[in-house]
Amino acid sequence: MRARGYEGIQDLYAMLDLLAEGRKADNGTYYVHRGDLQWWLFYTDVPQEAWQPNIHLWIDDGDRLIGWALLSQGEYAFDVYVSPLLRGDSREHEMLAWAVEQMSALGSLQNVWVAEDDEVRIRWMKENGFKPEQGHFVHFKRSLFGPLDGPALPEGFSLRTSRGQEDARLRSVISHAAFGSSKPFEEYWPRTLRFMQSAVYVPEHEIFVVSPNGEIAAFCIIWTDELSKIGHFEPVATHPNFQRMGLGKSLLFEGMRRLKSEGMNEADVCTNDDNAPAIRLYESVGFQKAKRLLTYRKKRTT
Repeated sequence: MRARGYEGIQDLYAMLDLLAEGRKADNGTYYVHRGDLQWWLFYTDVPQEAWQPNIHLWIDDGDRLIGWALLSQGEYAFDVYVSPLLRGDSREHEMLAWAVEQMSALGSLQNVWVAEDDEVRIRWMKENGFKPEQGHFVHFKRSLFGPLDGPALPEGFSLRTSRGQEDARLRSVISHAAFGSSKPFEEYWPRTLRFMQSAVYVPEHEIFVVSPNGEIAAFCIIWTDELSKIGHFEPVATHPNFQRMGLGKSLLFEGMRRLKSEGMNEADVCTNDDNAPAIRLYESVGFQKAKRLLTYRKKRTT
């Protein structure tokens, strides 16, 4: 195999397809949904020209992508995903070792999204000095077969699709409050605008619950995967002023109906293990815990 840097949008499409192949293979290694990668790269304060050098790709003799790495130094984290055919292969180990070496100057580094039952990846982590963190993510799944009739919205509330850039500021009000951002709002909301202007944004995939006075009370973004037929929710949020009204349930059911209409057979979503309100919400609409996703950390020894 040969290695090279990121060269453009066609590389992104290949990276997304590799994730989809991994999900379809379902071989024990956890692959994030293709929606996750798009969200990571384009909903950010970092311009594209800044994150592109942090992507590394490995190509086989047939000029096919067989692995990629994303280095997130600001978060002390790295992601490495390889073709499912290379699980446990020496080439996978070479890619992992390269990423660790690139991050070795940091005081510590972490690899997130390691499935609790992925013996192959966990073995490599342990052999290379990584230890599991106490906290973890919970991966939820739900079938989209059968009826998807959720509760009605409270009187005066309605569902609508994003209108794109003209909704950027209005939608940012809810995410700023729901996720407890400490950044001044005038610095915060342009991130949403840039995301809505990006190549990966699909307005029809962002769904709003609108209050009687026109405020966005809750929102979610759905992501599709034509290969694995798994839809994904990221993010999901309700403004603190509108919580405990059942809006999240109605929103999720609407998202699942739309995913089903686009050919998805299953939906999934992830949240932190200590996010009790989110866990209750997902379970209330039929999601079931699939597995824990662990974080492994390595601290530099001096």
